[in-house]
Order: sequence, then structure tokens, then C-alpha cells
Amino acid sequence: MTVNEMIERLEEVAESGFGACELRLAFQFARPEWALQYKIGGIAVPDDKPRGMAEFDEGAHHATSAVYIVDGEYPDDDKPYAPPWAFAAAR
Repeated sequence: MTVNEMIERLEEVAESGFGACELRLAFQFARPEWALQYKIGGIAVPDDKPRGMAEFDEGAHHATSAVYIVDGEYPDDDKPYAPPWAFAAAR
């Protein structure tokens, strides 16, 4: 999925009445019952300079053409497990 594709999908979601909903990251390990959810911690692009790194290799950092959605914390008001329906609905 590209950034533009995600923007289009999020616009559809917002227009469907879900614009005020919290956006979470759902992922699963090798088995479906290991599905977890996290709050979104932020977005990192190749031009961002990492904070808190002792050493920073500028060349290696800019070698990627990907934008990363970075996980945050487990939801405070919910279980850490992602709902199984989320994976089937997204594919």
C-alpha cells in the first residue's frame, strides 16, 4: 500500500462516519490467535532524523523509500489483542 492509497482509504473511512475513531495498528504473528493491537506512535519518513540515537548513519538512513507507521503502546482502555475480523476485512 502506498501513502496515497492509504490516504484515499482513510478518506473513505472518514466519509463513512468513522473519522473521529482512534487509528490503531493490528498485526499477527505466525498464528491467528496471536493477533495484537497497538496505538499508533507516529509516522517516520526517510527525511526524519532519529532522536535519541548515539550514532546516526545518514547514508543508511536515507537508503529506503518507505514510510513507516510506528507502533505506540497497548490501548489503555482495551485488551492488547486485535479482533480477528480486522484481518479478514482489510484483505
